Amino acid sequence: ADKLDPKADVTGITLSPNQVKRGTELAEERGLSNAKFTVMNALEMDFPDNSFDIVWACESGEHMPDKEAYINEMMRVLKPGGKFVMATWCQRDDREVPFDKKDKRDLRFLYEEWTHPYFISIEAYAELIDA
Repeated sequence: ADKLDPKADVTGITLSPNQVKRGTELAEERGLSNAKFTVMNALEMDFPDNSFDIVWACESGEHMPDKEAYINEMMRVLKPGGKFVMATWCQRDDREVPFDKKDKRDLRFLYEEWTHPYFISIEAYAELIDA
């Protein structure tokens, strides 16, 4: 928010009221009146279509139980010609070289250890975005 034009608005969403509280505190400490945070489900956002020039998804995709709904919702609120940036955990594309037992074991460990529903590949995300 501090790198943008002061007239630019930055909105952060999370399911965690504690993250909203902390984000709000940090923005206030830094005098960032153009940053606001709210509790909202990324799979069912309250924003109208074409609301944002930029949609930035940071380390949230791996937690989403419905990757297609997640991508569709972000594309819905992104203005035509807007920028989309995403940082998320992915698996490799296994369509040409299927996962072996070790790959499956390693993924299962990640799913169980950090309670992620499942990962998809970068290619699968690109296909959802382009759909």
